[in-house]
Amino acid sequence: MNIPKHFYKPLLSAICGLLLLNGSTVMSQNLQLAGLSYTRFSNAEVLDSPQNENVEVNEYNFFVNLPKTLKNETILINGLQYRLATPFLDNDLNLGLEGQQLHVIGYRFAAIHQLEHKWRVLVSLNPTLSTTFNTALEGDDFLLNGTFHFVKEKTDHFAYGGGIALTSSYGLPRLIPTLQFTFKSDNAKFEILLPRHITYDYYFEKFTVGLQMAVSGSRYNANYSRVNSLNEIKQVDKLSYTRVIVGPTINYRIGSFIQLEASGGITIARRVGLQDDSLDYENYDIANRPFFQFGIVIVPPKKDKK
Repeated sequence: MNIPKHFYKPLLSAICGLLLLNGSTVMSQNLQLAGLSYTRFSNAEVLDSPQNENVEVNEYNFFVNLPKTLKNETILINGLQYRLATPFLDNDLNLGLEGQQLHVIGYRFAAIHQLEHKWRVLVSLNPTLSTTFNTALEGDDFLLNGTFHFVKEKTDHFAYGGGIALTSSYGLPRLIPTLQFTFKSDNAKFEILLPRHITYDYYFEKFTVGLQMAVSGSRYNANYSRVNSLNEIKQVDKLSYTRVIVGPTINYRIGSFIQLEASGGITIARRVGLQDDSLDYENYDIANRPFFQFGIVIVPPKKDKK
């Protein structure tokens, strides 16, 4: 299929947005230039463990995005991302996660191009290193995520779109269809951007308050040993960790470029998957528990309303 040249700018916007660590999207016109955040997932029971284990996770995120606008209505974005998850367990006799550090280091390239008839096309590639660094780097430490997404701006208040994404947000890398519906007014926006998030935001002068449901996760090359429920020593080859957060959000703008962000609520559908060197797979669900997140980001200045 031949894609018109004027299609590339929207595609890049959507793709870059999908790959931001903090869940903000270029497709949503919420491009953030840089930021860091801390998230604490409170102590929760590992439901499928026979050893009465409990796990608490601290997560640290950093990202930077460098956009460049070309003359042909195309936006290019180069970005870097880093995420560190550190689990702490009580009675860690089965999962073997105590002391493990889960690293995600990624580069992203995205392009957004404006097409005819108010269509945009967004394309993104995100080669990623996802590992515990327990051994020397190998091929299994690397993942490739990406997105191909179209958006139609039907009116000033409604847009829709769809495409395909290769993502490891659900643990194992897989192809997943993307779907977008955006409804907005002068003071509010409701957005469904699957498979990433569902959000509602209401805007005051410097404050933004809202609600969110967002998915995050990755597959890691683990390379460590554990003792299973049969008291057998097992090698963990791959580890996946996924979660969904649900709750309120609040942002406060300081000046033209700085924004403070905080959110909290409940973590649901949290799961750890362990794959051994024989390709046997075990899944462990984690009980729903509260989380809290705080961050600071650099954002573009707001455009003056006409």
